[in-house]
Amino acid sequence: MPTQTFDFFIDRKVSHWVREYHQIEAENLDEAKAEMAARFHDSMCVDTFDYQESLDDTEEYLEPGDNGGNPTAELYSDEDTQLVTTNIDLADSN
Repeated sequence: MPTQTFDFFIDRKVSHWVREYHQIEAENLDEAKAEMAARFHDSMCVDTFDYQESLDDTEEYLEPGDNGGNPTAELYSDEDTQLVTTNIDLADSN
């Protein structure tokens, strides 16, 4: 019987850094720094936000411990999109 080829895909949860650009009006740089720092610590930078970009080479795979014990990698069959296993299943089998 001839062999067949089957396709699979893995979904992974990752962490990566983004750089946000902000603008604020102030009388001088020291005043601008102080105001931005205050807004940053109060999580009130929404009105100063301009745009963001992903930083290259900062992607890291997350482990289940980083995700409240939930899976961070899932293996699926591309033929029927059925979940085959997760990295939780792998940890449980050790």
